[in-house]
Amino acid sequence: MTAQWRRKLGIGLMIATASCAAFVGQGQAQSNPGFSFTLNFENGSLQGWEQTGTAFANQPTLGDNPTARQRGQASQHQGQYWIGGYENYQGRPGQRPGATQGDRPQGTLSSGQFSIPTGTLSFLVGGGSSPQTRVELLVNGQPQLMASGENTETMRRVTWDLTPYAGGVGVIRIVDEASGGWGHINVDDFRFSQGVTQAPQAAQDLTGQWRANDGGTYYINQIGNTVWWYGESGDGGATWTNVFHGTIQGNRVVGEWSDVPKGRIDSSGEMELQIDSAGQLRATRKTGGFGGSVWTR
Repeated sequence: MTAQWRRKLGIGLMIATASCAAFVGQGQAQSNPGFSFTLNFENGSLQGWEQTGTAFANQPTLGDNPTARQRGQASQHQGQYWIGGYENYQGRPGQRPGATQGDRPQGTLSSGQFSIPTGTLSFLVGGGSSPQTRVELLVNGQPQLMASGENTETMRRVTWDLTPYAGGVGVIRIVDEASGGWGHINVDDFRFSQGVTQAPQAAQDLTGQWRANDGGTYYINQIGNTVWWYGESGDGGATWTNVFHGTIQGNRVVGEWSDVPKGRIDSSGEMELQIDSAGQLRATRKTGGFGGSVWTR
């Protein structure tokens, strides 16, 4: 049986509104060495952003492409480059200003992880007004703030108060899940009012053989921030065997597990683990009837 790993994100999103909160200048934020991803796309690339689907395969956009195609709605982008989900012009040889890819493509862009500071995060957003086309802030893997366009190519500035989420692990995600009219998102010029550092990662290497309070033996392999394990009951796996796949977020491991047909039990679910030390893991959330809650080595 092949386990299917599904990311189940809650949909309780908060719509952020624009405000006049102060923010640091573009150059200051961009020069902060803590960022692993571009904030303003001014290097003409998606540096540090992880892409899925095809919606952003032709990004970033160079210049005011909506005006070049006589749309009558100026983009109001900052600098030279920006994310224009409808556009298809990067200034490459053979391209012509005004080219488009339309609303059909879908996909996401996800920033690298960062420790959320106090203060604010502001950015420009335009495009479709549906929640299917949005910018969202993930906090410890869960979406907490969201903003969409107003069915115009012209972007407006939105400001989020980060203080309630300070200290959490943040990811900015740009989402296009729509293919109909106004099925695209425009984004540019992320600015933090305080400097941001990379999210702290667990210094420990979790690779090795572990024992749990369910009597099982677990063989864990950590590759970068990805964790895999194979676990089996004390009777050699005759009662249960399971596999797990997760990612390290700060001092937590978040992922999903599933039994495999070596044992008699067949179940699956989600799990979050706290890394207490180099020699102890502790389950802080689990579903599907998983038995173990503390692992040691």
